[in-house]
Amino acid sequence: MKTKIRELRPEDMQSFAELTASRDNLTRKESDARAEVVEWVAFRNPTRDDSPHYFVGVQGDRVVAHLGRMPTLFQIGGTREMASYFHDLYVHPELRQEGAQGFFLSMKMYRKCEKASKSFSAMIWTNEINIALQKARKYKQMWTDKRVMVLGLRQKIEKHVSGTAAVPAVKAARAFISAGIWANNLRLRTKARVERIENFDSRFDILSERAAPRIGICPHKSSEYLNWKYAHRPHLDFAAFALHDEAGQLSGFCVVINPDETHTGSIAELLVVDNDRPGIHALLERAVRHLESVGAERIEAVATNPIYSQALHERLFRRVMRVPLFLAKPEASQHQNLLLSPSNWHMGLGDSEGPF
Repeated sequence: MKTKIRELRPEDMQSFAELTASRDNLTRKESDARAEVVEWVAFRNPTRDDSPHYFVGVQGDRVVAHLGRMPTLFQIGGTREMASYFHDLYVHPELRQEGAQGFFLSMKMYRKCEKASKSFSAMIWTNEINIALQKARKYKQMWTDKRVMVLGLRQKIEKHVSGTAAVPAVKAARAFISAGIWANNLRLRTKARVERIENFDSRFDILSERAAPRIGICPHKSSEYLNWKYAHRPHLDFAAFALHDEAGQLSGFCVVINPDETHTGSIAELLVVDNDRPGIHALLERAVRHLESVGAERIEAVATNPIYSQALHERLFRRVMRVPLFLAKPEASQHQNLLLSPSNWHMGLGDSEGPF
């Protein structure tokens, strides 16, 4: 049967959930929950334009493929530009097994998203299959580091390495851990206060404006955007922390995703006015302590901004792999030259569709 590509509609969601159930290692309950998140992302996005937010491939009334296009208001050098993310490409295994049909359907869906987008679109932290497809579309390729902190490193080494081999291993672990002491000293030099918060109020609109000139290219992180992304989003186990300067003014925030069944947590958002390093470290220290307290054994993070990447390094987040930041249609933006360097961006694991 011929596959037609069109906009996702609310009445498609039952079939969408059935398609999601064809993913490896997802129970029906988990696939239904994922479909609820897609519905939230597709139909509740407070940033809208006049083009579809999700495309689906359908055979009759059956959804057999999908690709998201998330309209996003980006801050670029203190100005704003409406652009988008492409995300969440998936094609039913039956079509993928047919080889060329699945490939060409994917290419057509990317092309639909390109035509629907008036300016540039970013694709981030995607998997190997999608990377290959995006390379085939000749998108601009940029790469950055994914970093991981392993909690309880010394205890893990002492538990799993025995005999004389344990001596150099434990010494190495101690040296690794002690390298972060000066980062703790940075935290102690600031009088900023960190508190846990449940949602994002109007102070975050002011914060986004204050941070914009120096933060780099990123979504406009208004209170409405952050509440949609985290506080009000279904099926998301997160914690958020606000940073207050000596005068009591909101000066930064951090969002973490609590550990999953693999005991892996992540840092989704990290932003501080003027990229203040002691403030960044204060938030990181609180984030790590929180994730450790709720059972995380490892913490993942991405930071394209060099200042934040360096702070992660100082906090013992080590590089584990290169991850993509690809662009479609950068030439459609008046800021093309700024877009083409990953260090000009301020991106983290919560950007695009965020934790899925």
